[in-house]
Amino acid sequence: MSIPRTICKRASGPIRVDGRLYEASWGRAEALRLRLADTGGSPRCATEARLLWDDDYLYVGFQAEDPDIFATMRERDAELWHEDVVEVFIDANGSGCGYHEFEFNPLGAVLDLFVMTRERTQEYNLWFGWNSDDLKHAVVVDGTVEDRTDVDRSWTVEAAIPLKDILTAPNFPPKEGDVWRVNLYRIERGKGGKEYSAWSPPGENNFNHPSKFGELVFSMEKV
Repeated sequence: MSIPRTICKRASGPIRVDGRLYEASWGRAEALRLRLADTGGSPRCATEARLLWDDDYLYVGFQAEDPDIFATMRERDAELWHEDVVEVFIDANGSGCGYHEFEFNPLGAVLDLFVMTRERTQEYNLWFGWNSDDLKHAVVVDGTVEDRTDVDRSWTVEAAIPLKDILTAPNFPPKEGDVWRVNLYRIERGKGGKEYSAWSPPGENNFNHPSKFGELVFSMEKV
């Protein structure tokens, strides 16, 4: 599967991180549809992501359709990937050897860590001690998280990732044309079964493939 590319434009005004994606900038940002991680097909539960930036933050918005929203973990740096979650992986210098990982669940829990990896042999070390102290995020749920007997509708995540925390980036703030290798993921664990989706599908249900990350190109143009 080919590597996707997106032009990340600057927000045209302030972004209030409240989980609602109401600002006009979000509506004008490119919509990125996630596909099944293994086949590239259409997932049962659709997910759309959008990206923006300013001098201080990379903004990421997820809108996830979900008839059975499921999460129980509330602690920071819990292993959120065992339940419903959306994820952002950032290999800012494209080395393929290490990347920042951010995960968000429907209860508002966050996992942030740094991963050192040898992709060829699937060896990797997770540095849970790394935290993005100025990370901002919010979640809005249209449904119920802890009731598996009803039918839910969707959940939305809005995150502001501090650019200064991405220490592998070649420039701070980014310059026109800078390219980061990035991937956006979702794990859905509803009653319909497990489903793994990605903006840039790695060809299997394993997200530790920095060579398959998409390309995020920074633009000084405002949306």
